[in-house]
Amino acid sequence: MDPVEPSLHASLKDLLEPEVFSEVLGSFQRMYGIPLRLFDTEGALMLDAPAANSVCEYLNTFDKTRSRCTVTRSKVKASIPGSTGGGLETVTCFCGLEYTLAAIEFQGEIVGKIVVGPYFPGHLERVPGTVMELEPSIDIARLRDGMGRLRRIQAGTAIGIAEILRTTIGALLFTAHKAHVTGQMHIATVRESYRELMDKNRELEEMAEERKEFDRKKSNFLAMVSHELRTPLTSIIGYSDMLTEGIAGELADEQRQFVNTIKAKGDELLKLISSILDFSKIDSGRLTLQATATDVNTLVERAVQANSDLADRRGVSLSYELARDIPSASLDPEKIQISISHLVDNAIKFSVPGGVVKVSSRMVDSSEEDSDEGEVGFVIMAAPDMLEISVEDFGMGIPDSSQSQIFAPFTQLDESSTREHGGAGLGLAIVKHYVEVHVRSTVDEGSRFVIRLPLVVD
Repeated sequence: MDPVEPSLHASLKDLLEPEVFSEVLGSFQRMYGIPLRLFDTEGALMLDAPAANSVCEYLNTFDKTRSRCTVTRSKVKASIPGSTGGGLETVTCFCGLEYTLAAIEFQGEIVGKIVVGPYFPGHLERVPGTVMELEPSIDIARLRDGMGRLRRIQAGTAIGIAEILRTTIGALLFTAHKAHVTGQMHIATVRESYRELMDKNRELEEMAEERKEFDRKKSNFLAMVSHELRTPLTSIIGYSDMLTEGIAGELADEQRQFVNTIKAKGDELLKLISSILDFSKIDSGRLTLQATATDVNTLVERAVQANSDLADRRGVSLSYELARDIPSASLDPEKIQISISHLVDNAIKFSVPGGVVKVSSRMVDSSEEDSDEGEVGFVIMAAPDMLEISVEDFGMGIPDSSQSQIFAPFTQLDESSTREHGGAGLGLAIVKHYVEVHVRSTVDEGSRFVIRLPLVVD
């Protein structure tokens, strides 16, 4: 977009407000009964306030006098009164009528002129002989009658009218110019703001592209590092199992305790690495679903069993209650089991020793509400029959103000370096992407997470 530089100079055409100026010219014409016209410096007619003139009409019916009238009008249009005559000039027609011309100046420059007339001058006593010389057949009586119908104006009066009109138009031009400059400055400001906005948009687009590239590299890095860590870690856990089982020989009690600690820490680290791998797939848009007919209760049992050791270590009682009327459903068993496992893991971690974690499954109608006052959450979609899996604990609970934050990746409510509960803060973020969940939680009373899925039976 080209810049706009506000200009202090403007032409008559730029400043002319037709409605206002026409009204001014019309008022003067009605007051004095003579024609008034406004021209620019190129001789272009800008405004016209005509008046009846039977003299000119009659003379234009003859070829020779019409030709002379044309010459006079051309002279009036082309003439620009100079500063030597005070910006005023009088042009006399061959028929004796006169025009008074007044230059319009603005900011030291002539921008146009006012033409007063033709009018019947006060000093004219008879029709000039040149009229009869040009056209002997003219009816002098008719011509005199026409002149008698025109308003007789003294030279001083015509000049006075031109001066007053020139002053009035000058004042109007000053006001119009002020508005013109203000408008130009406004346009310049808007265009400059638009240019700055476009520049900012380009910067934002570049930043967005850089962010996408960074995210892609980050996801690839996380996937690569996680994969490289998981392979040797799986071996460490496997060898720990073999040592515990006595394949390499019987272990003393203290040795067995050390090996169990290695295995427990290895399991925790493997779960963390698996979470990072899962989230990197989600973050890079490589998440795919492999739906198959699945026994949902089996997934719940596996998720509970996978977290039983953690529950034992923390002294938490882990139980489940499964409805037996749930048919096999078409879903991705791996992702649903991971989701349930993350919820169970969270429930155990945030329960106090001696606490209880309950896992349940059931069929619900889509119209059935699970929204106690204060609950937040989502439903993946509505369906007549829905499968509900809930994980409930009775631990510390989640404040209302924090419930919208817990699904953000790499987020934990306690973000201090000395926090009690480990993890990367990815579990709930993964669950949210795999399924949408309801959350109901009260501080010091515990939390209940609910997964609801449409039941699609193969």
